[in-house]
Amino acid sequence: MRRNIVIGPPGTGKTTFLKKKVDRLINEGHCRPDEIGYFSFTVKAAEEIRDRVNTIKWSEDELKKMYPYFCTLHSLAYKRLQLQGTDIMDEQDYEELSRITGRLFVNKMKKGNGVDISMPTAKSEYQDIINLAYAKYPNKEDRLRRVFQTVKLNDYGARNTIEQMDLDLKNFKRDRQKLEYVDYFNRFLEKRNPPQLKYLFVDEAQDLSAHQWKVISMIEEVAQPIETYVAGDDDQAIFRWAGADIEHFIDMAMDPTNNVIPLKQSYRIPKSVHIIATKLAQRISKRIDKTYNPREEEGEVKFLNIRPLNKGLQEGEWLILCRTHEIVKQVCESLEMYGWLYKRYGQSVINLKYIEAIKAWTRLQKGHKVSGQQCDTLYQFMDSTRIKRNYGTFKGELSGIYSLETLIKEFGLREKIKDVDVRDMKWYDVLNAKGFRKRINYLRAIMREGNKLDDTPRIEVSTIHASKGGERDNVMLLTDLSYGPYSSMKDSRQGMDDETRVFYVGATRAKEQLVVVHRTEGQFEFESIFIQQGNTYEMSENIRRS
Repeated sequence: MRRNIVIGPPGTGKTTFLKKKVDRLINEGHCRPDEIGYFSFTVKAAEEIRDRVNTIKWSEDELKKMYPYFCTLHSLAYKRLQLQGTDIMDEQDYEELSRITGRLFVNKMKKGNGVDISMPTAKSEYQDIINLAYAKYPNKEDRLRRVFQTVKLNDYGARNTIEQMDLDLKNFKRDRQKLEYVDYFNRFLEKRNPPQLKYLFVDEAQDLSAHQWKVISMIEEVAQPIETYVAGDDDQAIFRWAGADIEHFIDMAMDPTNNVIPLKQSYRIPKSVHIIATKLAQRISKRIDKTYNPREEEGEVKFLNIRPLNKGLQEGEWLILCRTHEIVKQVCESLEMYGWLYKRYGQSVINLKYIEAIKAWTRLQKGHKVSGQQCDTLYQFMDSTRIKRNYGTFKGELSGIYSLETLIKEFGLREKIKDVDVRDMKWYDVLNAKGFRKRINYLRAIMREGNKLDDTPRIEVSTIHASKGGERDNVMLLTDLSYGPYSSMKDSRQGMDDETRVFYVGATRAKEQLVVVHRTEGQFEFESIFIQQGNTYEMSENIRRS
């Protein structure tokens, strides 16, 4: 078996490289699609390569049949074990376990997270530690003790509590005959029944856990593929906190028996961003030494001491990157104060029904008629102070057409509200449902600034981790840290390396302009993005400070 290690720095076309390999194998008759295993850290990445390889428009079900092994490793284990939904721990199981034990257990295996690990969340920190222990030390009976040596536990007696939660979870799964992600792999490794694959592709390999690497090794050993491609970039390995075994990927690239394929041309990063990204990467103590070229364009990098969230965002598309969810929240509050339309984690923050209701009332007030469907939406955002008792929801035909006078006379809309004629009231005085009221100031700010509620947002706010794989012409990178990442960075060389990787990923999302913003709100900041000399920061001639 020949193993290739593909090193793909930011924007170097790693996905395109792998797609071409898959294309060639299928089109030249080396194998069928179902003899290729393409496994990625995320569901999105695996499906993207499948869709890019296929040139015929098939349905999703047909594509899954044609390319059954373009998936995550957990999906592979699920299929090969012939599991059913009833075999898997679900929301109700975790709720029952929480009631029985008096400890909070939450479902961390939801499909919506899109990733091939049990993602840590703000809830149930102790359960996260249990998941981390299994991801890092799957075959070690003392796995919890090992993890305790690397994580900080603030509560007295936390170790005993975590050990008891681990035991309670094991017993619950045994008694109910239920499985979690870790159990998929354990059973799959025991059965050793991977599909007969001729070619194996492992994407985003720097993010795989020790448990996942064991599955890859088993597949190679049993299926004996002709060739394996393991692709990733250790400098972009930012999921150690979730169990990623970065060193395994680095060691594979260092192994002289493997064939290393470096991708050397970035099609995303301009020269100025490349300079600062290179400085960041070179500060990582253990990494694969690599060089790659930027685009010919110069681009621009700025360093600011204030978040330019008002006039600084007036033109172009922006991606604002934060280290933590708390900082994301701060930024979103500022954007709403300034009346900017924006997305958070790729999703619009405005309920589309709010917009429909505002438009419907505005048309009615101007003397126009609206559809019954629009009236139904409108009534959802008015309480009994606006609609007479015994009406509540809209009682008319959804396919009908209605005027404001008709709603007053026939469908329970109050003619007077606090002695004010409803015909004279603006939407922000009429629409008063609880959730809507909370968003009125923001909605009015958007309109006050001359923006349309249904415009496509130019601005997106995200954590750096959630933005991985994305890119934007303009990126604003906030260096504020919460205490946890700051403490980890100061306590160990590994912690510093991991934070450096996070900000490397953030910086390399920029295609044209990178704006680095110093700490403005909290006490802690990541400052390794600069090379400090005394009390000043040394900058390349191609990077200007403003």
